Amino acid sequence: MPHTIKNLAIIQTGIGKYCYDCVCLIKGYLWEDAPGKVRYNDPKGSDQNVSGMYNHATEKGILETIPDLPGVLVFTQDLGHVGIYIGKDDKGNRQYIESTPAWKKWGVTQSNDTIRKWAFWGKYSYVEYIAPTQIENPAEIKAGDIVRVTGVGRSSSYGSGRSSSYGSGRSTAQFFNRKMKIIRIIPKVNHPYGCSTNLTAPVGEKGNPFITAFFKVTSVKKE
Repeated sequence: MPHTIKNLAIIQTGIGKYCYDCVCLIKGYLWEDAPGKVRYNDPKGSDQNVSGMYNHATEKGILETIPDLPGVLVFTQDLGHVGIYIGKDDKGNRQYIESTPAWKKWGVTQSNDTIRKWAFWGKYSYVEYIAPTQIENPAEIKAGDIVRVTGVGRSSSYGSGRSSSYGSGRSTAQFFNRKMKIIRIIPKVNHPYGCSTNLTAPVGEKGNPFITAFFKVTSVKKE
């Protein structure tokens, strides 16, 4: 209650909007068919709290054994908070997204093992996990290069505001034959090239907000 009273003004800004806490970030992925179109508890039985999600995980373990598979859930020691593993950054550090008021973020934010202590991981029973195919990056293409899009990519959570994990978003056929800049190259995923339509955008972590879409190795060609 003291927390609610102290932050009442911030909380009230969400009146009339779809808002969610950490666990509903996952439920929203399951329940939302389209922006604003939410089917409650579909699939049936998926309205679970954090401990329920952990208990229903088909595979689980301590954080030290987490597979390098974007989309697996991560849990705090007390099973009071949940997040989503999204892969590693350019330096090999694990990255996560979570919905939290921590650090005065009040929403969905990206975190890492330095600022958030996770204890467990689990493959949620209502999510189908497909192991990514490792695709080697052609040596001639690197972050900062300008490329021509020759295929269809997937939208980015950074550029569109929609939830996606390195290329699991919507199709981006509108970028076909367009020049884009390689902002990041994510290893061991099907769509490793994070690209931006802003050809002057910074590369690496600072360029994340500029990423428009992710593309397969075969979907871009260096200019």
